[in-house]
Amino acid sequence: MLVTLATACGGSSASPVPGPGASPSPSGGWLSTAGNRIVTADGATWMGRGVNLPDTRSCGACVLEPPNVAEVKRRIDEVVDQWGANFLRLLLESYPAPDGKAQWRGVLDDPTYLASLREIVAYATSKRDVYVMLSLWHDPSIGPTGWPTSDTNRVWQRLASTFAGDPRVLFGVASEPAANFDGAQDAQVWTAMNDAVAAIRAAEDGAGARHHIVAVQGTRQWARVLDYYVQNPIRAGGGANVVYETHVYDSADVFQSRFVGPSRTIPVIIGEFGPIDQPGVARMTTSDCARLMDQADALQVPYLGWTFHMRCPPDLLEDHSNGGCGVGMPLRPTAWGALLRDHLLTFRR
Repeated sequence: MLVTLATACGGSSASPVPGPGASPSPSGGWLSTAGNRIVTADGATWMGRGVNLPDTRSCGACVLEPPNVAEVKRRIDEVVDQWGANFLRLLLESYPAPDGKAQWRGVLDDPTYLASLREIVAYATSKRDVYVMLSLWHDPSIGPTGWPTSDTNRVWQRLASTFAGDPRVLFGVASEPAANFDGAQDAQVWTAMNDAVAAIRAAEDGAGARHHIVAVQGTRQWARVLDYYVQNPIRAGGGANVVYETHVYDSADVFQSRFVGPSRTIPVIIGEFGPIDQPGVARMTTSDCARLMDQADALQVPYLGWTFHMRCPPDLLEDHSNGGCGVGMPLRPTAWGALLRDHLLTFRR
């Protein structure tokens, strides 16, 4: 989530998509891409709406305590059953050294952590029509510029092999390629993302599995900008089942460049958005958030609000943790959370 969070813890146009308010066809099966759309097994446009959900490390809040999978499940129950979400971006969080943490290793070094992710995903996807995007949000393999590296590709090969048979799982390569404001490094970011997709495809092929949806992040400004991909879509695996993730912390006057325009050519996911006022970096009001959801609904562009947490701003939950991990605390929405919840509930079938 931009600077605050980091420091705190090719296809042609497809046929017209359903209008605003249209519900996706129920499907427990695989998603794929078709032109600029994400589609279900029966060819209907898939529309995901939901939140960013931290794993057991909980945006740094719970790293001093043993992992508590039951707490993550409790939050899944709340956001799916009570808020109406059908799409979760599960934030995978690991560190290069313990520094006093009880849980910190990544999936290559901590079998218990990998098992916890399997349990969390299985629980979430056991709910009707819920999809989970695994995102390497905070991982020591990610380079200082926010790009995936060869070490990241090894992490993804482990994850792709582990979740090879899970039809309702998506993969999100990294979190936020930073800076690169003038786009001079777009080609290098593209290469890093393309290599990551190739590594995932190799692992899936080795497991005899279908190809999952893989999200690559915008090349500039903390994943905001998708322009380079519009002209240069990912080629690994033939470019199939690749979607393009933007993080929108901007006023409504730039929605056209952030997701409206790109979504007419390539399949887009809004991986993060939320109200924030960070001078010189990001400014988005709750009114902008409401307009984003309305526009994304009309375009059938999936979106994920940041974040289902109490100290990982912009927060969807009030902080009733007394400064602690938050296990068992009341899950009461902030004003931002109530706005998102009420919007999601309008689509509950």
